[in-house]
Amino acid sequence: MDNRLDDILIAVAHPSEAEAVEQAMKATQCRYELLVTGVGGAAMSWALQKRFSSGVRPSLVINPGIAGSYISSLTPGAVVIPHSDCFADMGLDDNGTFLSIFSASMADPDRWPFSGGRIHCGGKWFDILRKEFPVVTAATVNMASGSQPVIDRIREAWNPDIETMEGAWFAYACSIMHVEWLSVRAVSNIVEPRNLKNWDIPLALKKLEKAMITILNTIKTG
Repeated sequence: MDNRLDDILIAVAHPSEAEAVEQAMKATQCRYELLVTGVGGAAMSWALQKRFSSGVRPSLVINPGIAGSYISSLTPGAVVIPHSDCFADMGLDDNGTFLSIFSASMADPDRWPFSGGRIHCGGKWFDILRKEFPVVTAATVNMASGSQPVIDRIREAWNPDIETMEGAWFAYACSIMHVEWLSVRAVSNIVEPRNLKNWDIPLALKKLEKAMITILNTIKTG
């Protein structure tokens, strides 16, 4: 059966995330447009800008990926949907004190697409899928946090549940273009002083695949 989702775009940063999505597609017998952007905010935003300007804009863009967790209840393998994201390390260093672009009066925290310095998710599919997955606050960084001073700084400034490297850039690009968006993240590690022995990326990718099966099936029948 051909359940083609012509107006849905799925954007991932890394080929391993693309593979998880492709497996979910096979399991659900769905077709979709898949965009592998490259890791980091610059790659994500540039790839989305090119896509949005090259043809018909999608009605929904989904950004599946992996993330680090700031809270003990979200252990590796947990899958969540962010209800908001922020540019957590964009700002300035004031003699050792971090000031976000908003607290430094460099930008208006309530000018679209921001509200309270964050970009908020909404829309039909978020409202439906938030019943299937825990909803969290996210923080997006250019450098993954791996030392206690950096972790404390991000926590103090934003108090996030998870950390990613592309989420806010993705949310910003979609919001500016008035395209509905949805992020889904599988936890690969606890955010702590860097210790790769505690990471489980294969588990996170497997759980991401399972979550995308649920999401694609929900969209297909919804």
